[in-house]
Amino acid sequence: MTADEKRLEIAIATREFEIDLFWKRSIFFWGFISVAFVGYAALRTANSDLAIVVACFGMVCSSAWTLLNRGSKYWQENWEAKVERYEVNVTGPLFAVQEPVQRKGRWLQARRYSVSKLLIALSDYVLIMWLALVAWEYYRFVRRFELSAKDVGIGTFGVVSLSYLVFLLLFGRTTRSADASDSSEPKPDHESLGEEPADSSLTL
Repeated sequence: MTADEKRLEIAIATREFEIDLFWKRSIFFWGFISVAFVGYAALRTANSDLAIVVACFGMVCSSAWTLLNRGSKYWQENWEAKVERYEVNVTGPLFAVQEPVQRKGRWLQARRYSVSKLLIALSDYVLIMWLALVAWEYYRFVRRFELSAKDVGIGTFGVVSLSYLVFLLLFGRTTRSADASDSSEPKPDHESLGEEPADSSLTL
């Protein structure tokens, strides 16, 4: 087995591993978010002040979920690029070339939608919904605020939750430079192989 064949094998296996983790992570977060929705609805029905706390928890979970989806997609695309790079010297362009959509009727035929992009859009939608609920809850809370230990605690929890969102955005990025590690690796020359550069058919 040549070096390129070994690299291609590792790249394909790691890509499949990243896709598997992508869905497992989403299921994990959906569990937390679903419980938060049920808890929030029950507490709001009971007119409990703890509904604000649960809404903040759902907001933080949704924020982590949508950021994690983007991180998973980055690493998935990272390994897809490596597959396309190493397959040139092993099998020739295979995964890098997309086949045309088969015309099987306008309604049920396949479409070139990205599964991972749709999931990211869904996670953004859930986050926006939680942000709206938190904003509404704190609007109601401020209108009836009293200088008591319970109200001060709820207000502090909201500030800490929003601060944590900022923390995730600023410090949740990976610290390893993937661009630097890949700069010395050759890239496939599509033109020399008679192929037009195409968007990756690997992308979900």
